[in-house]
Amino acid sequence: MTTLLVSLAERSYDVHVAPFTPEEVADRIAAALGKPSGVAVLVDEQVAKISSRIPPLLAALVARLPRVQCFLLPRGESAKNLAAVERTCEWLAGHGYDRGSALVGIGGGATTDHTGFVAAIYLRGVAFALCPTTLLADVDASVGGKTGVDIPAGKNLVGAFHQPRVVVADLGFFDTLPAREIAAGMAEVVKAGLIADAELLARLESEAGKGLSPASLAAAIASAVQVKIGVVSEDERESGRRAILNFGHTVGHAIEAASGYELLHGEAVSLGMVAALALGEARGVTAPGLRARTQTLLGRLSLPVDVRSRLTAEVLDRIEVDKKRRSDAVRFVFVTRPGDAVLADIPLKDAKQQILDAL
Repeated sequence: MTTLLVSLAERSYDVHVAPFTPEEVADRIAAALGKPSGVAVLVDEQVAKISSRIPPLLAALVARLPRVQCFLLPRGESAKNLAAVERTCEWLAGHGYDRGSALVGIGGGATTDHTGFVAAIYLRGVAFALCPTTLLADVDASVGGKTGVDIPAGKNLVGAFHQPRVVVADLGFFDTLPAREIAAGMAEVVKAGLIADAELLARLESEAGKGLSPASLAAAIASAVQVKIGVVSEDERESGRRAILNFGHTVGHAIEAASGYELLHGEAVSLGMVAALALGEARGVTAPGLRARTQTLLGRLSLPVDVRSRLTAEVLDRIEVDKKRRSDAVRFVFVTRPGDAVLADIPLKDAKQQILDAL
């Protein structure tokens, strides 16, 4: 087991990474939540349907915590909207959950985002814990306290900062995780290597395509989580350095939303990273050859890299409403060389054409 500390003064918490038994997951969640007045467990309905780990985990939580009740969330991205959030809040209120209550989210990134956002706004804030079940959620969505949902104008445009009490990443859930989901999660691992861990990137390049062993995968997850922890601990509310975690997300979010969320988040980020590297090379910021090197790695990880075919007028328009927009400019993250990232604002009037020209 790897345990990593997110150091945020009184909001500090642990991230545990390992294949756990349901009892071990419940032990860590119960210890972090203390003595809540009641616990609402929010579970992705698809995870509940396909994973044999859910019933014993719920039973273990019932044995350790008071007044545990389960509420099923719509699968995947269907949980990331204000209507779904309202349904959850209504259910919580209808079942008498008060400010001393706590939430536990079990599922992928959409579930962890939904759980965290509901915890941030229900009764102006309650405690929550997370048990992410996908690789993407393990390395990205569950850590750092950024919670949010989508609206028609764009992805993650409504949200809040609210830190969990603990994150227990049970790698045992990977047994029923489709290969496509594993690949999508690896996009965020590659991102971590590019922006802050050149050694991680080199390890991925040496092992990709050979089939990562469980030990290698666990080590890569821990390294990616440590990258995010290091950035979040320095800049919790994205006033500066934390923005580097958005590498690949400016174009990626636009592509993802324009696809009607047919693309998985990690697949869209893969395309967004290629676009950012191409734009960085065209502007003389990114080391020559890094785009090609990264495209090769992403392709070996079964991730999409043909971003040019995805750059529709709708995608380019969506960049203008990205949450990273600053007045008349869009903030882009550029990787100068593996392990080093910088921020730059590009005027909106220039951004679309520069992206097209770079690709």
